[in-house]
Amino acid sequence: MKQINAAIENLLNALSSAALLDAQYQALAFIQAAFEAEELNQIEKQTLEKKVRRIYRNQLIEESA
Repeated sequence: MKQINAAIENLLNALSSAALLDAQYQALAFIQAAFEAEELNQIEKQTLEKKVRRIYRNQLIEESA
């Protein structure tokens, strides 16, 4: 969970499109790895993925504004 939270924090602090995309991929990869290691159940995985997608969209909107 520490890695997932750190990746989400990186997503929130991304200042460029490239950094934003990298942070999103990293967060989703950590979520998938935690799920495969059975550290997360399906509901937790989906909840975290939604959170990452929502932050990504919000950051894109802010960047374009």
